[in-house]
Amino acid sequence: MAVITPTITTDDPHVYRDQMELIASYAEGVHIDFSDGDFAPTKLMHPEEAWRHDDLVTHTHVMCREPLKILEDVISLETDLVILHAEAEGLKECFERLADNGTRAGIALLPETSVNDLKELEIDEYIEHVLVFGGNLGYQGGEADLDQLAKVAELRDKYDDIEIGWDGGVNNTNIKQIVDAGVDVVNIGGYLKNAEDPKAAYKILQDLI
Repeated sequence: MAVITPTITTDDPHVYRDQMELIASYAEGVHIDFSDGDFAPTKLMHPEEAWRHDDLVTHTHVMCREPLKILEDVISLETDLVILHAEAEGLKECFERLADNGTRAGIALLPETSVNDLKELEIDEYIEHVLVFGGNLGYQGGEADLDQLAKVAELRDKYDDIEIGWDGGVNNTNIKQIVDAGVDVVNIGGYLKNAEDPKAAYKILQDLI
């Protein structure tokens, strides 16, 4: 069964704290976004300002052009999964460091990056998770680019037992289609954050899948 994971996307430590405590009250996991303001246009909180909640399975999504610059700070959070972007620089060294630390590693694909592009990176031995990105990088809300679901079938065909995530524009009208396509981890930001009752909204999504 697919897992629904609320996302925190903010540059404000106070908002981060409030969101983290709220998510811990109704979900089992959290997906934390970090961005350098270069690779993604929005600069978000630095990992040094973040912390993990002991009760939540924690994934971090590093939207940085040079992730190696902040990787040690990300590792210090002791998160369960670190996701870097296929389009970033210095990936091999980053994944080697994550492997040395025993940290699960994932790779994210922007819409313009194909599944075939992964082979050229020569990182297959390190990745356990592929995040298909179908939203607006660095922002919450917006529409999902469901054409990106074609990558899910490609990933299933090319990689045995890979965990597949989706990020971008998930709501109550499209979550079933996304999960039925073969997505294992559905990351959700704006739909939950903007809901009058996030816990109730989360339950609605769970019931749909």
